[in-house]
Amino acid sequence: MPFPLDHYIEASHVDYKERLEEKKPRSWLKSVSAFANTEGGHLIFGVKNEPREVVGLENPQAVVSRLTELIKVRIDPTPRYRVREVEIEGKSCVDLEVQDGPAYPYYYAFDGSHTAYVRHGDQSEEATSRELNELILQGMNQTFDALPSSYRVGDVSFTLLAATFKNLKKEDFDLEKDLPSAGLVTDDGQITNGGLLLCDQGVLKQSRIFCTRWKGNYKGSIEEDALDDKEFQGASLITLLQNAEDFVRNNSKNPWSIRGMTREERSDYPYKAVREVLVNALIHRNYQILGSEIHVEVFDDRLEITSPGGMMNGRRVQDMDIRHIPSMRRNQVISDVFSRLGFMERRGSGIDRILNSYVEVAQKPTFYSDSDFFIVTLPNRSVATPAQISMESVASGAESAETSAESAETSTVLHGMSTDAEVSELCERLNGTRLTTSTKERTLELFKRYRYQYQFRSINVAQLYGVQKSRASSIIKNLIKHGLVTSPEYGVYQFVKK
Repeated sequence: MPFPLDHYIEASHVDYKERLEEKKPRSWLKSVSAFANTEGGHLIFGVKNEPREVVGLENPQAVVSRLTELIKVRIDPTPRYRVREVEIEGKSCVDLEVQDGPAYPYYYAFDGSHTAYVRHGDQSEEATSRELNELILQGMNQTFDALPSSYRVGDVSFTLLAATFKNLKKEDFDLEKDLPSAGLVTDDGQITNGGLLLCDQGVLKQSRIFCTRWKGNYKGSIEEDALDDKEFQGASLITLLQNAEDFVRNNSKNPWSIRGMTREERSDYPYKAVREVLVNALIHRNYQILGSEIHVEVFDDRLEITSPGGMMNGRRVQDMDIRHIPSMRRNQVISDVFSRLGFMERRGSGIDRILNSYVEVAQKPTFYSDSDFFIVTLPNRSVATPAQISMESVASGAESAETSAESAETSTVLHGMSTDAEVSELCERLNGTRLTTSTKERTLELFKRYRYQYQFRSINVAQLYGVQKSRASSIIKNLIKHGLVTSPEYGVYQFVKK
């Protein structure tokens, strides 16, 4: 069955090889290991990577036989995979589809050494010791918070946890019965890591939150540029959650308030969104990263919450459809306790709840992840543009474009310059181009999401601009032509300063 080359569209899920390398098979077998350890993927043989060109294979059946043999002797354990001949743009190629798991980790084995690889974006890289530990736990069908610690019952207390159940759920928390059933204590009386996170003493040193209220919209030095700075540690996750919520509320010009049984939402940051992001940061963070902490940073125009550890599946959240993120729990024990307390829902609707709380403003929450961290940015609704005004602006731009015979090349001006210096500077540069109004506005939104420091791909542009990937590629080329964007590596783009 013939396939177009763009059938394999996600860079994080596909590698292209011009031919089967037999003398140095690590060059492609490391991708087999990485796909098996991450989220699966395809290796397409017969396609040159840079520049992307289909060259085909002279003997695809021989390639199928040889790669099957090499996977059998060099990948331990043997992963689940399917290999087939495919026709791409009229030429014979081979598609090796590797599935992930479940017998993690999958090693590249040669000369007595075993090396596990994982997928970072579109690269297959050697797993760090922390990533290898996570893979081993996955292979054991275990999570970090379920592992027993050196502490025993009697070394720590759970007074707050029991009181919280009583207060919120109107039910007694029987320590002798409920601690083991919740996975906080093993049958032989050892406290699990989850128990250490939820005990009154907050024993794990990496369980902490650093909160800062910065002057303006940029970070500086704590001594000179921080209006407020707090460090919370040595307490239960329940206490840390309350501490962080109080910090955000106390450092908002328009804080949320409670009148009777109703929570007022005319605030800088919607309470539901703040609660959701903080809960996710606490229960989904990677507690194996020693010396790490959650950061809560309040600026004039936004709230940023950063937690240690990227997506469990190795992907980057900014490369995915944000409303269709699979629900995966890194810490099952504390997730279940938070769910029982009503701090989160089991069905994974958190992101929708965050986005829906910003329907009244044009600026939306953004999500960014790497292999080591996850950042959620919530705009300050009090300084954001109302959604109605934004829609009127877009409609006005569309109407003026229709009345112009040369709308695609008409020079239009962006109005409503932001107090953000970087955004204002980009506005000026966009106004110096002959891009259409809608392209300027969406480029500005793209910039607000990635700024100068973060990279993006064509799929991100396609999603934000609401166009097909082929059109997104044309838009990117145009932005590069105008000196607004550069490409540090193939398929990766970044805004560049003037």
